[in-house]
Amino acid sequence: MKKFAKKFVVLSLATGLAATSLVACSNGNDSQTTPEGQNQSTENKTDDKKEETSKSKYTTTVVASLEMNGIFSPFFATTGYDMGVAEMVVAPLIKADRNAQPQSELAEFAIEEVKGDDGVVAETVYTFTLKDGVTFSDGKPVTADDIIFTYKVLADPSYDGPSTFVTLPVLGLEEYAKGDATEISGVEKVDDRTVKVTLKGIDPAAIWKLGGVAVAPQHYYGVDDSGKEYAKGDMSVPKSRNAKPMGAGAYTFGSFENNVVTLNANESYFKGTPATPTIKYQVTAESNKLEGLKLGEFDISDPSASVEMVKNVEDAGLEYRLVDNLGYGYIGMNAERITDVNVRKGLMHLMNRRPAVESYYGELATVIERPMSQVSWAYPEGATEYYGFDPAKALEYFTAAGYTQVDKNGKPSLEKDGKQLRIEVGIPGGGTMDHPTAPVLTQMKTEMEKIGAVLEIADTDGTVFFDRLNQSDWDMWVAAWGASVDPDMYQVYHSEGPSNHYKVKNADLDQLIVDARLTNDIEERKECYSKALDIIMDEAVEMPVYQRKNMYVFNQEIVDMDSLPKDMTPYYTYFAEVESFRLK
Repeated sequence: MKKFAKKFVVLSLATGLAATSLVACSNGNDSQTTPEGQNQSTENKTDDKKEETSKSKYTTTVVASLEMNGIFSPFFATTGYDMGVAEMVVAPLIKADRNAQPQSELAEFAIEEVKGDDGVVAETVYTFTLKDGVTFSDGKPVTADDIIFTYKVLADPSYDGPSTFVTLPVLGLEEYAKGDATEISGVEKVDDRTVKVTLKGIDPAAIWKLGGVAVAPQHYYGVDDSGKEYAKGDMSVPKSRNAKPMGAGAYTFGSFENNVVTLNANESYFKGTPATPTIKYQVTAESNKLEGLKLGEFDISDPSASVEMVKNVEDAGLEYRLVDNLGYGYIGMNAERITDVNVRKGLMHLMNRRPAVESYYGELATVIERPMSQVSWAYPEGATEYYGFDPAKALEYFTAAGYTQVDKNGKPSLEKDGKQLRIEVGIPGGGTMDHPTAPVLTQMKTEMEKIGAVLEIADTDGTVFFDRLNQSDWDMWVAAWGASVDPDMYQVYHSEGPSNHYKVKNADLDQLIVDARLTNDIEERKECYSKALDIIMDEAVEMPVYQRKNMYVFNQEIVDMDSLPKDMTPYYTYFAEVESFRLK
């Protein structure tokens, strides 16, 4: 075999995951889901952000947030809000730059392709070398052992978090994850600062799944407060740290009390002690994101971007930035609860998306036709509408599924085997239906009543919503995916994907997802994903709704606007250079 060292170049300047939650990237840039426009309780504004120091008049900034689950673990966080907190505390080996290219963070990296005599890449070797002097917030050095420990937790047979690390073709990974092996043969500790990982063949997303993971300190996540040590097959020790993360990030975790997360500057941070001593995340309602900013409850907020919101922000004299959202809104269906594809297709034809999107977002969002962020290079060009709003067509599909309209007291009842068609949909609107997709559901409910079916809309808070979603307890639900850098679809749509809430199981879809992982040829990957997205649409398990912009609003009387990153992108937002973020 011949070895060829090469500089790694990501296939595109604009990449995004085809499916996601959660707004932030987690566990090597896997996907997450989030509620959009969700209402939450709001605590009183903080009093302590006006403490004087020699450098700044203010020492504390408060950021508006929607509800958190309190799982701030680099291994197990599943919502964007929880992960947003965790990402301030932990740090990855690499991160994305403004254009989604990998750049070193805790470590330098190198990639080497090993070709066989036939010229085909037989192995790919990734080497990560930690920078000198990098420590965790407790002052202990970050070592190769911590990197390997992190990989082992993600590959553990009992691991039940969102990461798809275990699907990488790392040599020996399957034997470790499914067998009795105590080590992953393809993961080698070269020295105290260097780890080498060998993959069979190639995997375009491997750089993010290997380098994008947040390095977890083994001395913290590998031992609980009672002294019990982590052992393969038992996640209890790493999970014992879910509520209080620790790592090599810019901030340390202080507390999560009364709907407020408090983070304190990490004096051991390898880029230097952050300029802002304290950052707080205040849980609030979507409807309060602007008003709370105007009242001084918080200094940074991200209200849903709409023409009306832009005008309101400008009228309030506040600074704002608009950035494309790396994600999209959708309506999902559980194929194990709504088992007949004809019923699912009928429901699709009752979703009138455009009026809802235009009324909520105006020109700051667009209706999308495939379940993938348009920010991604993999979003199919020229994608056309798959299921138009057509109540007559919906009834045809319900009839094909065996439903007939029966007269009940002068009103139709759509029934099969004596049971009326009844669907429950979950929406995280906090009890007020404050959600961009809410009008789709209310119109859908009316249309179903006309033909004799029932749509039960369950408007809940985020905690209840996600608990039921994770228990596969919704027939249908409304949420949004936050995407990661590479558009790998395994996590969300593969039959064995850990976030396959749709319960879609399609052999052709699985194969396309796998095939897209076996080449670096962007055109081949585009073709695989285009076909895969069509299959998802034909399975009628997900209706893509909108691609929107993120709006970040700042109180410029508190925030030093000159300290924000220039030219923000979906991959590089206002806290991308958080160590330099400062207050006036």
